[in-house]
Amino acid sequence: MLGAFCSSMISGDFKLRLPRQKSVYPRVLLGGVLMGYGAGLASGCTVGGFFSAVPSLGLNGWVFGSCVLGGALLGLQIIKKVG
Repeated sequence: MLGAFCSSMISGDFKLRLPRQKSVYPRVLLGGVLMGYGAGLASGCTVGGFFSAVPSLGLNGWVFGSCVLGGALLGLQIIKKVG
């Protein structure tokens, strides 16, 4: 994160953006809470869940990866309709 921050500052691309609509804040907060809860249920993060199982040829890593992809695509469709 520090490297990305320094790079954006050097290139002049760094901008702090805050949503103008107040209705965005509750959705962002709820999304963060759900992500934290999901990480607690999974006993880890998505990087470890995928990248530790796939190199070990574990089927659970592939199932996890496909479910994350499906959830991301579903979430994108919901965001398009709501936003």
